[in-house]
Amino acid sequence: MKISEGTEFKIDLKTVIAIIMITTTFVGMYYTLQSDIEEAKKLPPSEIKRMEYDLKQEWQTKHIEDLEEKVDQLYDWYDPLRIRKTDKKKK
Repeated sequence: MKISEGTEFKIDLKTVIAIIMITTTFVGMYYTLQSDIEEAKKLPPSEIKRMEYDLKQEWQTKHIEDLEEKVDQLYDWYDPLRIRKTDKKKK
């Protein structure tokens, strides 16, 4: 297959319109995004308020404590099983 000046291909009108609409949509989205970025550059930087920091720290501490409790429960469950296995091996 050679592509030259005499090469012909057919595209129906629906496909051409769809390509134009998709291209227009992407160009519009690009310019909208650019204007949003420029607007965001003009805004002052957001500050983390002390309350936000404290809430996040509290959530992390609670989460860690919950995990520690679950690990302790697993150890409590695992120890009797380990003892039983070692008793069977001794016999």
